[in-house]
Amino acid sequence: MKEKVLVGLSGGIDSSVTALLLKEAGFDVTGAVVEIWESAPSKEGEVKAWFERTCCHVPMVEYLCQEILQIPVVTIPKIEAFRETVVTPFRDGYRSGVTPNPCTICNAEIKIRTLREKADELGIRFVATGHYARKGFSRDGRFWGIQEGRDQKKDQSYFLSRVSENSLRNVLFPLGEWDKESVRKFGRSRGFPVDEMVENQEACFLSERNVVQFLQKETEKETVKNEPAWLVLTEGGEHLGQIPTGIGLTRGQRKGLGIATGTKLYVREINVGKKEVVLAPKERILENEFIVTETSGYLFERGWDRTIRVRFRSTMSPVPCVPVSGDVRARERRFTLLKESDGITPGQVAVFYDTEGVVLGSGILTNEREGH
Repeated sequence: MKEKVLVGLSGGIDSSVTALLLKEAGFDVTGAVVEIWESAPSKEGEVKAWFERTCCHVPMVEYLCQEILQIPVVTIPKIEAFRETVVTPFRDGYRSGVTPNPCTICNAEIKIRTLREKADELGIRFVATGHYARKGFSRDGRFWGIQEGRDQKKDQSYFLSRVSENSLRNVLFPLGEWDKESVRKFGRSRGFPVDEMVENQEACFLSERNVVQFLQKETEKETVKNEPAWLVLTEGGEHLGQIPTGIGLTRGQRKGLGIATGTKLYVREINVGKKEVVLAPKERILENEFIVTETSGYLFERGWDRTIRVRFRSTMSPVPCVPVSGDVRARERRFTLLKESDGITPGQVAVFYDTEGVVLGSGILTNEREGH
């Protein structure tokens, strides 16, 4: 009897090739769409077409499953759970002056968990996704966990870092050894309409890829009209200008401020209470210490006395760091970088790796210790 696998499908080439690879490997494949965002009208009541969004391409998934993959597909509605678990914290985080990372939460709390629960319900042993990541064995730690994908440019281990060890049981990542161009080439050779298949992006629910506009729409009912503009200042208090709002800006951001400064200045501080944004030169946003809270993973559950590397963004190369003296298993920890970084942004996720690229744990970057 064939082993069964439930494959999370988005309508993109990565998840579609994942399903085909598993089918050709002899699995009994069922597709699944975790529907996380409701259709939105584009104009005069017209429903926005699947290709105008970067998630939940149900019509495309149905077409692929019927015409090319020839597999059954189920739709799992998670719209309300997605809004409550991902969108609301995303909105509230920006409103408090930090920069949240919705994709790490979505993968852990919505997508992987939902697929696992549905697979159990259907009596299916395996779950698979189109992430560019692997499951690897840490020889130093003697445990299995998420490992960096072979294609460093597309590696998505960062976004899977908050997935619990239990949720990873019987999860497959067939694209972990692949590179993107090979996936596209393979897809074309098997008849997939690659050029029509929308690429999934970080923060997939932002159709226009504009955080400020999204947040304005999300909070327009709560926002007082004629709210005063925000001041833009230097660290010394010099007034550089005004902007409509600082909500949606990110520490370290330089472009998109709408303020001419004459020199390169970056967002150093977002003061929600005072409605002020403080700018500073690049060297003033470099730091060599950081604090994480809401920690999880092997590093914080069992401790670690070997080399640790950390990422603050999915696209940055991991850099070495060491824990400041104290119990590494504490829920909040301070670390020292061996090289200064401009990526220490409150609200973002710090992901820790061993020397083989296996995820050791993760935590949320914060400005201060709890209780201070």
